[in-house]
Amino acid sequence: MLLNRIMPMTYCLDLVRAVVYRGSAEYESVIMFNPALNFAAITALTVVCLVIGTYFIAQSEKNR
Repeated sequence: MLLNRIMPMTYCLDLVRAVVYRGSAEYESVIMFNPALNFAAITALTVVCLVIGTYFIAQSEKNR
């Protein structure tokens, strides 16, 4: 599902699940993505949101 892929909390929760279930028999059935992919997605989404937020705040300050 596309909406599932663009929600940042999907990657955060999946990373937590990977840590909690690491070493157990249920690990493969519980996690959706590789933990490295989760971390990369969290980092990328954070950078994107910071850049967009900074741009809009700078624009609102210019228009004061």
